[in-house]
Amino acid sequence: MKITFDTSAFWSTGMTYQEIYHTVAEAGYKYISPYNQDFPGFWTRPKYTKDEVLWHKKAIEREGLQIASLTTGFRIQHEDEFMRQYAVDCWKKMFDIGEMMGVTVFNTELGCGRDNPELHEAKLMKSLDELVPILEKRGMRLDIQAHPDDFREHNDDAYDIVRYYDSPALGYLYSIPHTFHYSDGKGDVERMLKYDRRHLKHIIVADTYNYTKLFRYNINPSGYYENGTVRCHAHIGEIGSGDVPFDRIFKTLRSFGFGAEEDTIATFNPLGFPERAIPDGIHTRRILEKELLGRRDGYTEQEEDYGMYAR
Repeated sequence: MKITFDTSAFWSTGMTYQEIYHTVAEAGYKYISPYNQDFPGFWTRPKYTKDEVLWHKKAIEREGLQIASLTTGFRIQHEDEFMRQYAVDCWKKMFDIGEMMGVTVFNTELGCGRDNPELHEAKLMKSLDELVPILEKRGMRLDIQAHPDDFREHNDDAYDIVRYYDSPALGYLYSIPHTFHYSDGKGDVERMLKYDRRHLKHIIVADTYNYTKLFRYNINPSGYYENGTVRCHAHIGEIGSGDVPFDRIFKTLRSFGFGAEEDTIATFNPLGFPERAIPDGIHTRRILEKELLGRRDGYTEQEEDYGMYAR
C-alpha cells in the first residue's frame, strides 16, 4: 500500500509548487498526489507544454518523492453530447501527460447531475465504454469515487458502476470523509467496505461530521440544508475529532488485507486548515503505518499509551 499526501491541502496558500513538494517530503511521505487548481487542474482541458509537465516530474523527483496518483476530472457524464465527447478527449490528453510523468494511476469523481441520475449514469458509462479499453491497453488505472452532490452519492450505486466493468483498469475509491453521504447518515462502514472489497483500490483519509445530526453544520437559510439542496461535509485532518468510526474502518480493511496489497493507495486529504496540514499529516501517516501496515516505528510512549488518536 502506498501512503500519499494530496496537495489540495495547500490551495490558496501562496506556496510555490517546489515549496509544496518539499513540504510533503519533509513530512516523511514517500508518495505524493498532485492536485492543484493549475496542475493538473480540474474540469478544464489540460493545456500544459511538455516542458511544464517534465518540470513537475523532475521537481517531485528531486524531493525524493514518487507520484501515487494524479487527481483530476472531466465531465464525461455531461448531458450534452458534444461536451461529453470533449471530456473524453480531455482524459486521453491526461493519459498522455501521465505517461510523460511515469504515472499509471488517476483518481476522479463521478460528477454532478442529481437532477437526472439515470441520464448522467448512462452518459458516464458510455464514456467509460471508450476509456476503459484505452486504460487497459496502456496499463493504467482510474479510481472512481462518489462525491456529495454527484449524480450517485451512495456507496453501493457508485461501486456498482465500477463492478460492472470488472477491469483492472478501473478501481473503486472509498472516500472516508464521504462516509455519511454514502449511507444517508448510517455510517455502516463494515458493510460498505466489504461490499466494495473486490475492486477497492484506494481510500481517502480525513475525518468529517455526520451531516444528519442536528447542528453539526449550520447553513442559512436552513431550509436549503433540511431539504437536501445544499450538501455539507468536511475533510478534517485531525482524524478522531469528527464522527467517523476509524477503529471499525481500520479493522475491516485489515480483515481483507487492504494494506498488504501493493497496488492499493491511502491518500491523506485534509482541507480548510493548511496551517495544520503537516502536523496532522505526520500523525495520520503514523496511524496508517501502524493500523494498515503493522508498523510502530516513530511512535512515542505517550502515543502508544493513549491510542491511535493521541495528539
